[in-house]
Amino acid sequence: MKSMKMRGITAAVTGALLFGFGANAMADSSVDIVNALVAKGVLTEEEGALITKGAKEEKAANAKAIKKAGKVTMSDAIENATIYGDIRARYERRDADVLDNSGINAQSNRERYKVTLGVTTKSGNAYSDLAMSMGDNVRSDNTSFGDNATAGDFGNKTKSTLFVKRAMFGYNVTPWLAVEAGRMKNPLFMVNAMVFDHDIVVDGLQEKLNYKLSDSTTLFANLGQWVYSGKENATSNAAGTSSASQRQNMLLAFQGGAKNTFIDKKLSGTAAVGYYNYTAQASGVTAAYKPGLGNATAVADYGVNDLQILDIPAEVNYMVNDTIGVRPYAEYAVNLNADDRKAAACRASSNYCNLSNDDTAWLVGLTVGSASDLKSFEGKKMAKGDWSANLWYQSVGAYSLNQNAVDSDIFDGRLNMEGTSLKAQYNVEDNIALNFTGSWGSRKNSQYSTQAPKVDITGNIDNYTLYQFDVTYKF
Repeated sequence: MKSMKMRGITAAVTGALLFGFGANAMADSSVDIVNALVAKGVLTEEEGALITKGAKEEKAANAKAIKKAGKVTMSDAIENATIYGDIRARYERRDADVLDNSGINAQSNRERYKVTLGVTTKSGNAYSDLAMSMGDNVRSDNTSFGDNATAGDFGNKTKSTLFVKRAMFGYNVTPWLAVEAGRMKNPLFMVNAMVFDHDIVVDGLQEKLNYKLSDSTTLFANLGQWVYSGKENATSNAAGTSSASQRQNMLLAFQGGAKNTFIDKKLSGTAAVGYYNYTAQASGVTAAYKPGLGNATAVADYGVNDLQILDIPAEVNYMVNDTIGVRPYAEYAVNLNADDRKAAACRASSNYCNLSNDDTAWLVGLTVGSASDLKSFEGKKMAKGDWSANLWYQSVGAYSLNQNAVDSDIFDGRLNMEGTSLKAQYNVEDNIALNFTGSWGSRKNSQYSTQAPKVDITGNIDNYTLYQFDVTYKF
């Protein structure tokens, strides 16, 4: 009977020790408790030794695990760090009718890949994002297979380079205000990439405001003071007379909007108004922008003078049932300084004086997809088996937007184009997605060429077709 009683006490003590304490602290405390029970005669020395043996062995194992984990260390101030990234492989075909080459059809077929590797950290109200990616073009993270040829290497290939895509730190000043500095993700609410390519990052300062007005309404604002190009620079002679100068070109962004959720969180709508001002004019920083004319060769013009863009994006998300959602959306943008932009081109060449200013860009689209809730359907998270299809029509005028910022894939990254595009996605796994992109466009205004500073199809094009097939692995 006494033996059974002691075994019961032993089991109870052992259970308490196993479930009532943690890690090394548990092991140290358990030894003290067992010694006290032995001293009071509740346990024999043999029973005490048996119990403490397990605790000491666990302590030694924990110490070994901690030592092993300690090989990777970081500042004690960091609460958590998350490594993320993706690897993508792509097949792409572009076709275009080239006007300035007697109607020749130009084709581009290539296989491409991209890698993104990043880490985010959090420390109290502070946070950071450091990311590396391939491709030295700010509007593309891709590198083509077999590219960067060097004679004598296997297949004429060289190793690709990772560049700094983001290097940002931020601070949550209040629950509704965050301030960020460095090279950052574009914070603007966008329904598509018509105004800004999704790969574009911004340099400088930005402020993000999100204020919950009620259970159903959130107000937001995104403010950016971004260095677009250049730096302030001037030299003076002994008399103090400036002999050379350079002005910094800033992009000042102001966007405000609201998101409302209705009908048991199955319907939401988001709308915003944005104003983007490029501070540089045609003197000191950039030459006057002049698009190519008619059927002549397109001009690779980088000028960003006289750009003050008013942008109005809006979308509605609605879950039709528990698994299917729809998202109609639209966007309208107008360059408020388009008349001055055309006048600057007119001063440079009289050929532009009697042409239209073509100052607007717009799109309308519809996305249909599967998701378990509205949050997932808005693109924040998709799971295995989820799918989506996004169809839209867009029209972009020759003086409407910054030709250096628009989507580099749709319509070959050109202004003065209009047409239809389709994107579709299917998730093979939670982190593996198959994507298809198709785009069919044509020249909008025959007075001008199809304008872009960097293109994949050389020349002034009349019609354009794009097909892309992707497989992406995220981690």
